[in-house]
Amino acid sequence: MDNKKELFDIWNEEKKHVAQKEQKIYFKERDVFFISMWKNIWREQNGKWSKFARPVIIIKKFTNNLFRWVALTTKKKTWIYYYEFDLKSNKWKRIAILSQIKLYDSKRMLSKIWFIDEKDFLYIRKKLTELLQ
Repeated sequence: MDNKKELFDIWNEEKKHVAQKEQKIYFKERDVFFISMWKNIWREQNGKWSKFARPVIIIKKFTNNLFRWVALTTKKKTWIYYYEFDLKSNKWKRIAILSQIKLYDSKRMLSKIWFIDEKDFLYIRKKLTELLQ
């Protein structure tokens, strides 16, 4: 079986479990969570491991279930769509991928990692506003 097709098939099974979740997760803006993202196409950021997980920053909370997020990576890049900061919980350098902003349901949330510094958060929101104009 083609590896990409196999990954999509595995993700489709995982997605069924995600959709049936009944858990209530409390979150707020600035939180960093692992979320179940999925196997994305081409240049989009993929989730990893069996849950297709990826760390993200909660940029905007719309309801108790809907939020907008920005994906994180450890791969250092210097470009206008990337912003590097320290994640204080574990001293990791993280890079926010400002071009990877999406809206998801809280059922995708797996676990909270930490939260980002308010200064970094406000800078990211400012940059997103500039980039989206």
